[in-house]
Amino acid sequence: MRQFFTSTTFLAIVCCLLWGSSFVPTKLGLEHMPAPLQYAGYTFLISGLLLLPWAGVNRHFLTQLRQHGWLILKVALFTTTLLYGSYYLGQSMADASLVALIVSCQPFFVALLAHWILHNERFTPLMVFSLALCIIGMTVVSWPSFANIHTLGYTSVVGIAFILIDCLSAAYGNIIVSRIDFTRVDIKVLTSAEMIMGGVLLLFLAYPFEGIAPIPTHPLFHVSLFSMVFINTVTMVIWLRLLARPTTKVSHLNMWKFLLPIVGSIECWTLLRNDSPTTYSVAGLIIIVTSLVIFHKKKG
Repeated sequence: MRQFFTSTTFLAIVCCLLWGSSFVPTKLGLEHMPAPLQYAGYTFLISGLLLLPWAGVNRHFLTQLRQHGWLILKVALFTTTLLYGSYYLGQSMADASLVALIVSCQPFFVALLAHWILHNERFTPLMVFSLALCIIGMTVVSWPSFANIHTLGYTSVVGIAFILIDCLSAAYGNIIVSRIDFTRVDIKVLTSAEMIMGGVLLLFLAYPFEGIAPIPTHPLFHVSLFSMVFINTVTMVIWLRLLARPTTKVSHLNMWKFLLPIVGSIECWTLLRNDSPTTYSVAGLIIIVTSLVIFHKKKG
């Protein structure tokens, strides 16, 4: 039983369920604090600080920072600052359900970059088939939005562009982490330090564009903030550990992210008044689930 709960499959699904449940809390938080970069900065700074006792603030921590500071900063830039800065900006400009669907394109970008960069992660017929089936599912889900794309305002289009930047940052960040030698780099130090660095960088970026926004006092904002702190802390700890496993293939691991539109859409339909399921969305989600079942059953 313990082997099941520590398996890559189980932990990857846990991460995707948590990520998929983050769209509504983020949207609610941004309604009360319309400063996306600052909101993201506070979220990750708090998350990183909460992990400091786990990482251990001691001589070893400082030695790791001195020896691997540039690597940690690079990880922070792609897995936190660019990734979540663009995500929060996109969330502030586009509908939550549309954001959930576009974010779930991450596995495609990861597989593409891994194929180009990592010598042991070339495309296989099964992966190409599964990716193609997932993309068909995504197209079906998104068809009403594509058919009415002329009705999207400038703000929504810019929001979509930010979410695509989010996908590219996630892909490259995953590849960076998968190539780290964790016999030399302490993963606890890396996780805590990169979240703190990423949060600080987000706050620096926020200042010239957003100024210093006051912290909202509304209870819903604090519920949203601490929900996101919990989600980001747990998922970052688990996901970086999964990427650090020698047997992990980054493109295969990221295939689980096709679960995001399922979780995100169900959450949006349940909690947001202006979101509801359609024939297209249900049919598309069924296709996506089918592709995941085929991929992981055949691979196993």
